Amino acid sequence: MDGTLVNFQLGISTDGANCLMVFVDEDQRTTTCSATFDEFNQFIASLTQAASEMARRRSLDGEPALSLGAINVSSAAFRLCSHDGYVLGALAGDAGEVVGIRMCPDVAGQMTRAMLLTLPVMSTS
Repeated sequence: MDGTLVNFQLGISTDGANCLMVFVDEDQRTTTCSATFDEFNQFIASLTQAASEMARRRSLDGEPALSLGAINVSSAAFRLCSHDGYVLGALAGDAGEVVGIRMCPDVAGQMTRAMLLTLPVMSTS
């Protein structure tokens, strides 16, 4: 694609196993790409690495670096991988950030327990 990206669309299959990405440039030329869940996670990881590098280079020019640390999570989705039993998923932030997650079930259980213990006690009456 030669032109500037002006539109990006993402479609997800009903079973959640695949997605279709459509990129549109300033001349209305489109490029489509189909990806599996793992390929899409790798794509997101590549974008995150590129954003980190862009931030690093901008900070060399005196601009403040973008912090890619903690995000304000606005939604999350997880599923169990049938191949190896790991929990796969993604956390989405308020500003559209997406962080791919892959963890063993033991860690998922520990994390869930730790988060539940941090919540205030709620009255049932």
